[in-house]
Amino acid sequence: MNIDSGIDPLDRRLRGIRAGGVYVIAGTPGSGKLTSVLQFLNTGIQTGERVALLAGIPPEQVFEHSDHFGFELAYAWKRDQLRVLGFTDDFESLLLRAADPQDVFKELSGFLGSGVRRVGIDPGKPLWETRAGTTLGNRFIQWAESSGATTWVTLASDLSDTPSPATEWVLQSATGVLKLERLSSGLRQIWIRRISPPSDTKSPITLELVSGKGFQDPVGRLDRRSTDAPIGSERRLALLQLASSLPQEIVCWARTRFEVVEEKQALRLLSRLQDGETFGSILVYLDRPNSRNAVDACRAIRPLTTAPIVLAADDRLRASDRTDALDAGANDFLSDNFSIVELASRLERASQAARGQISHRKALGDEPVPEVAEIMEADSFAQAVDTRLGQSEGSLFTLLILRPPAALSKQLGEILLEQIRGEVGDIVGRTKGGYGVVLQGARPSQAGAFLSRVNRALQKVGQSDRDIDIDVLSGATEADRIAENIPVHAQ
Repeated sequence: MNIDSGIDPLDRRLRGIRAGGVYVIAGTPGSGKLTSVLQFLNTGIQTGERVALLAGIPPEQVFEHSDHFGFELAYAWKRDQLRVLGFTDDFESLLLRAADPQDVFKELSGFLGSGVRRVGIDPGKPLWETRAGTTLGNRFIQWAESSGATTWVTLASDLSDTPSPATEWVLQSATGVLKLERLSSGLRQIWIRRISPPSDTKSPITLELVSGKGFQDPVGRLDRRSTDAPIGSERRLALLQLASSLPQEIVCWARTRFEVVEEKQALRLLSRLQDGETFGSILVYLDRPNSRNAVDACRAIRPLTTAPIVLAADDRLRASDRTDALDAGANDFLSDNFSIVELASRLERASQAARGQISHRKALGDEPVPEVAEIMEADSFAQAVDTRLGQSEGSLFTLLILRPPAALSKQLGEILLEQIRGEVGDIVGRTKGGYGVVLQGARPSQAGAFLSRVNRALQKVGQSDRDIDIDVLSGATEADRIAENIPVHAQ
């Protein structure tokens, strides 16, 4: 039996999707994956089905997003026709530590309840992605198929990278694999990469994403690129500040990577573009009070350039702010205390997409598994920090210097070692009077989350961080202070 996905052009092409199937919707940020999940669930709600959503964002953001496109998820949730679940921060580690991962899926089934006919999952990777091969991927497919519900799950990928073994297993076992992409004109396309039973997959399906309606056939939409302005040199970055202040670590990072043109007024950037000046990419930093100004800026800038526009905010903004900006011409949107590493990755991918290039990033599973971390001796740690300060990319880190009382020193060192992420480059070393911790790719504003985890671990052993003297230093802006605190001795 076939059912409607809710995306009419897709349903006409496929004559509906198979009830009880598992459908993977792949796409880069801003392509509309979450919206497709909500539209799929809303279609079931309209026909009286019970549905469930497992999401990586809080319910209030889910409902803001669904309301923006006219979906009745909030109403369905209030009358218990919709179940909403969320991933906890430590979900992946809990899944890995489970005696039998199948127990996790049984527990998930219990939360979803009985009679659920549609399940939406955004994102899907936390349910199957590990370094342990295909085991979890196989378990996920078994769980989804045995539930009897039709599953619509998202994957943050353009499918050009080599997937990990677990993701490859899911892609090969799914009933259908679809790719969503956002065109520079603002329109979307769905590519049918694989489907069962086989159907017409030669050409993409063009869609328009409309406020209050969701995905539909394009209707009288003009291409936003009213000129053939060149993208410009990849080295040139327009940095538009639409906020009361701009973090200096972002400025320092940008200056190490690009030839930066800084502006504080959208009109001045607009004038540069109208005068024929070109940029490889445009980065707009905003805060909550200027979210509407950022949307207006995107709408004004987009017709004058095909360069990617990426918006970034440390504030937690509404889901509607993000969708408005993307619909106004932005290529991507980061918010809620993002990392420099994520910003660099998103900007690179947006630039590659604008130029029709293919990313050559390695999949997570291709990277070597790091050895067990150790606390570095003072000289080795100081040398490692000094080396990173001398590298434009390596200096994107935050250094924590912790000086504990003598009675707490050993326990603190062990806890710091447990809390770092060695796979991304974090290290712990001895310093004068205590320890140093390098949080690679993190900004100073993100150190609080790490310190909170350290304090919780201390409390479990009857201690706390109240007697620990802590300094937080930015590798991008405080190299001199770092060198003073962790001097490199001549060999």
